[in-house]
Amino acid sequence: MKQAILFALLAAFIFTGCSSARKKMLKGNYDAAIRKSVNKLKKKPNNYKYLDILETSFTKATQRDNERIEFLRKEGTPDVWDDIFGIYSRMKRRQEVVKTLPNPPRSIKIVNYDDEIISAKKKAAEYFYIHGKSLLEKGGRENGRSAYYDFMKVKKYYAEYKDVDQQMNNAKFAGTSNAIFKMQNTTGLIIHEGFQKELLKITVADLGGQWIQYYLNEQEGLYYDYTIALNLKTIDVSPESIKERARIERKKVRDGWDYVLDEKGNVMKDSLGNDIKIPKYKEITCEVIEITQAKESVVGGVLEYQNNRSGQLIKSEPIMAQSCFHHVSIRTNGNLEALSDETKNLVGSQQIPFPPDPDMILQSAGVLKEVTRGILVQNKKILK
Repeated sequence: MKQAILFALLAAFIFTGCSSARKKMLKGNYDAAIRKSVNKLKKKPNNYKYLDILETSFTKATQRDNERIEFLRKEGTPDVWDDIFGIYSRMKRRQEVVKTLPNPPRSIKIVNYDDEIISAKKKAAEYFYIHGKSLLEKGGRENGRSAYYDFMKVKKYYAEYKDVDQQMNNAKFAGTSNAIFKMQNTTGLIIHEGFQKELLKITVADLGGQWIQYYLNEQEGLYYDYTIALNLKTIDVSPESIKERARIERKKVRDGWDYVLDEKGNVMKDSLGNDIKIPKYKEITCEVIEITQAKESVVGGVLEYQNNRSGQLIKSEPIMAQSCFHHVSIRTNGNLEALSDETKNLVGSQQIPFPPDPDMILQSAGVLKEVTRGILVQNKKILK
């Protein structure tokens, strides 16, 4: 009984595997059916079901590929050679799969496609090279990018082909959009030259994509497709502020001992005969005068994206940066032991001079630089 069950399970397994390969063949997925059959035949070379699937799938796949090649040749357009190269390469790979069998079926004839592959490869490379150059001659960003991809296909066939590397560089240059970042002061105030220098330290090297290049300084002879202008509209420095706040800090500290008395007023003893006593505490205080110095500067404006080809304003986004000066010092009167650890750290601190307005504005430039970069990163996809 057990042997019968095992035989049935084995038969079902074999049928399922064969059915899977046959289904692939019936769906026209001939190469998958061929690979499946070859793997099975390596284990059981005389499995006629898989031999039949292999032979049928190979014949149909080869016929389909030859018919497609014949159609493409009759069509006669110069762009067909990439497809023809791919088909011949696939036919060769298919044969290589079959040749891994110890005894390939005699009905499967192995054909040498090398001459056809080499010929199609040469013609495809020539087509993409000529087509890419013609696109470059037409000019324009999109043509430059399309030409670049054509030259990449040439490189796929031949690592070195005529002057394809130079042509790729030309296409890259033609297809790249250039964006210049500028700062424009419309506040009516004179800004220290260090402000713009600090702002132009912004990192833009990693902002550009494959076809976008950012610049911080104009280069002679280079056309800029986009202008990103930071228009400063507000520069404000607050008055110097000094505020004092008084408070009392308290702490309980040990101050001697108290004896524990019984009901009769006598000092109680422990089990060893010693006097029982408990610690006594007192409260100490210290007056703290906290002096807070504060000053801030605010720089604000608008970040505008301009398409220089169309003259269109693509995007306008408000921008603001703030720089703050904040210093705390204290004066004390009383027992310093009453102070918290945080307050103790301020003991001996003194008021310091306020930073000059130009320094505050320059600090704002550093903050504005980071805020600007954040907006550039967020909006980099709007440039094409």
